[in-house]
Amino acid sequence: MKKILGLVASKRKLGNGEILVKEAANSIGEKFQLELIRLPELILQPCNACYACLVPDQRCPLIDDLYFLLDRLKDADGIILSSPCYALGPAAITKLFGDRIIALAQHIDDIWGKPCVIIGTAGIKGWDGYTLSALIANARLMGLDIKDAHMFIGALPGEALVNPESVERIRTLGEALFSKTRKLEEGQCPTCWSDLWKFPEPNHAVCPLCGQEANINFLKDRVQWDFISVGKRFEKEVLKEHFQVWLKTQVQEFYGRRKELSEIRNRYKPTS
Repeated sequence: MKKILGLVASKRKLGNGEILVKEAANSIGEKFQLELIRLPELILQPCNACYACLVPDQRCPLIDDLYFLLDRLKDADGIILSSPCYALGPAAITKLFGDRIIALAQHIDDIWGKPCVIIGTAGIKGWDGYTLSALIANARLMGLDIKDAHMFIGALPGEALVNPESVERIRTLGEALFSKTRKLEEGQCPTCWSDLWKFPEPNHAVCPLCGQEANINFLKDRVQWDFISVGKRFEKEVLKEHFQVWLKTQVQEFYGRRKELSEIRNRYKPTS
């Protein structure tokens, strides 16, 4: 029996996020056990940037539910993450959880490659902002294997499943959890699926999340994307190098330059 972890970023019970998670789980095509966690009901504190978690066998010193959540991720066969769009982005609790990535990344081998599908909800089409891209980035930073991701429209509780097309789409998303990864959608980064792009120079685009690059040619009836340098930021070895090696060298560098840096910092100490 598959163990599915459903993470819901809304406190609203039987809201769109919760019912979409349950419908996705019901669509996987085999027996499952769903553990549903409402993230806002957990205690998650902001990262102190103390780097204590970088010490081998040392946990983050903050006393909260981070490691409870990590244990649930380790125990799950698949993850369904759902968040509403608030102020053009995902609910703040998802960012708070994601900001603890330094501690989580020390355990990336334990959760790497676990399949995940992502559900975003927004009240008005076109007002979803960067919600889905942010959720995808958080999940990829933890090493989860994103199988599908979609924004559903519905402001009122239950409204996200009024449209038969939405019912069909959430079932397709659920089926993807333990099946084939869905195909790339138009306008998405082919490496990480973000739909955000930076344009540092004319006809050249860079994905701000994974670093994928593309040259853009404007044809008569369409835009042609020629993808070149592949973004490697979410590859396992890159993530491990960054969070398990490079950050430790920064700690050592700080100790070596403490006097120099303290002289700068001391200029900004309160005078009273």
